[in-house]
Amino acid sequence: MKNYRIKKVTNGDTTKYYPQERNMRTLWGWEYVFDFDDFFAGGYDTLEEARKRLCEYCRKPVIEYFDFDPERDCK
Repeated sequence: MKNYRIKKVTNGDTTKYYPQERNMRTLWGWEYVFDFDDFFAGGYDTLEEARKRLCEYCRKPVIEYFDFDPERDCK
């Protein structure tokens, strides 16, 4: 089951792309992923830009742990 898609809206000479995420809590089933982001401002100008941003959103964080020894590290 696919949980993401990109909606393309063409209005005259203007085309915008809107990344969406499936959300079963809403009646419509799909909601805009970046609607909360101030920089989103109504869609992306290119499909590539929308894909890149959605890939960044879906990517899991990389977590690292570093050993710390106060006797060694606090000199």
